[in-house]
Amino acid sequence: MLGRLKAISNVSVVEPYGAFYFFVNCSEMGLKSGNLCDKLLTRYRVAAVPGMAFGHDMGVRLSYCTTLDVLNEGVSRFEEFCHSH
Repeated sequence: MLGRLKAISNVSVVEPYGAFYFFVNCSEMGLKSGNLCDKLLTRYRVAAVPGMAFGHDMGVRLSYCTTLDVLNEGVSRFEEFCHSH
Protein backbone atom coordinates (compact mmCIF):
# COMPACT_ATOMS: atom_id res chain seq x y z
CA MET A 1 0.00 0.00 0.00
CA LEU A 2 2.83 2.41 0.84
CA GLY A 3 4.45 1.92 -2.56
CA ARG A 4 1.20 2.49 -4.40
CA LEU A 5 0.39 5.62 -2.40
CA LYS A 6 3.89 7.03 -2.98
CA ALA A 7 3.48 6.47 -6.73
CA ILE A 8 0.46 8.82 -6.93
CA SER A 9 1.85 12.08 -8.29
CA ASN A 10 -0.45 14.58 -6.57
CA VAL A 11 -0.26 13.21 -3.01
CA SER A 12 2.50 12.52 -0.51
CA VAL A 13 2.68 10.02 2.33
CA VAL A 14 5.15 9.14 5.04
CA GLU A 15 5.74 5.59 6.22
CA PRO A 16 3.95 5.08 9.54
CA TYR A 17 5.78 3.70 12.55
CA GLY A 18 3.67 1.75 15.02
CA ALA A 19 0.33 2.78 13.54
CA PHE A 20 -2.26 1.07 11.38
CA TYR A 21 -2.99 4.00 9.11
CA PHE A 22 -1.39 6.35 6.61
CA PHE A 23 -1.74 10.11 6.70
CA VAL A 24 -1.89 11.24 3.08
CA ASN A 25 -1.19 14.87 2.18
CA CYS A 26 -3.62 15.82 -0.59
CA SER A 27 -2.95 19.57 -0.69
CA GLU A 28 -2.07 19.53 -4.41
CA MET A 29 -5.69 18.62 -5.18
CA GLY A 30 -6.90 21.86 -3.58
CA LEU A 31 -9.70 20.17 -1.64
CA LYS A 32 -10.25 20.57 2.09
CA SER A 33 -10.27 17.26 3.93
CA GLY A 34 -14.01 17.15 4.68
CA ASN A 35 -14.92 17.77 1.04
CA LEU A 36 -12.30 15.29 -0.14
CA CYS A 37 -13.58 12.56 2.20
CA ASP A 38 -17.18 13.24 1.17
CA LYS A 39 -16.30 12.82 -2.52
CA LEU A 40 -14.21 9.72 -1.81
CA LEU A 41 -17.10 8.10 0.03
CA THR A 42 -19.99 9.07 -2.24
CA ARG A 43 -18.27 8.66 -5.62
CA TYR A 44 -15.67 5.96 -4.96
CA ARG A 45 -16.98 4.15 -1.85
CA VAL A 46 -13.71 4.72 0.05
CA ALA A 47 -13.94 5.77 3.69
CA ALA A 48 -11.25 8.11 5.02
CA VAL A 49 -10.95 10.32 8.09
CA PRO A 50 -10.67 14.05 7.38
CA GLY A 51 -7.30 15.52 8.32
CA MET A 52 -8.99 18.44 10.04
CA ALA A 53 -9.54 16.07 13.00
CA PHE A 54 -5.72 15.97 13.36
CA GLY A 55 -4.94 19.61 12.63
CA HIS A 56 -4.17 19.22 8.92
CA ASP A 57 -7.13 20.13 6.74
CA MET A 58 -5.43 19.22 3.44
CA GLY A 59 -4.95 15.52 4.10
CA VAL A 60 -6.76 12.32 4.98
CA ARG A 61 -6.10 9.32 7.16
CA LEU A 62 -6.43 5.89 5.52
CA SER A 63 -6.45 2.77 7.66
CA TYR A 64 -4.80 -0.43 6.49
CA CYS A 65 -6.38 -2.62 9.15
CA THR A 66 -8.21 -5.00 6.80
CA THR A 67 -7.57 -7.78 4.28
CA LEU A 68 -5.21 -7.45 1.32
CA ASP A 69 -8.09 -7.81 -1.12
CA VAL A 70 -9.98 -4.92 0.48
CA LEU A 71 -6.80 -2.82 0.62
CA ASN A 72 -6.00 -3.41 -3.05
CA GLU A 73 -9.52 -2.44 -4.10
CA GLY A 74 -9.52 0.62 -1.87
CA VAL A 75 -6.14 1.84 -3.10
CA SER A 76 -7.24 1.32 -6.71
CA ARG A 77 -10.30 3.50 -6.07
CA PHE A 78 -8.19 6.10 -4.24
CA GLU A 79 -5.75 6.19 -7.18
CA GLU A 80 -8.65 6.69 -9.59
CA PHE A 81 -9.96 9.55 -7.44
CA CYS A 82 -6.54 11.21 -7.28
CA HIS A 83 -6.01 10.94 -11.04
CA SER A 84 -9.37 12.60 -11.67
CA HIS A 85 -8.45 15.66 -9.56
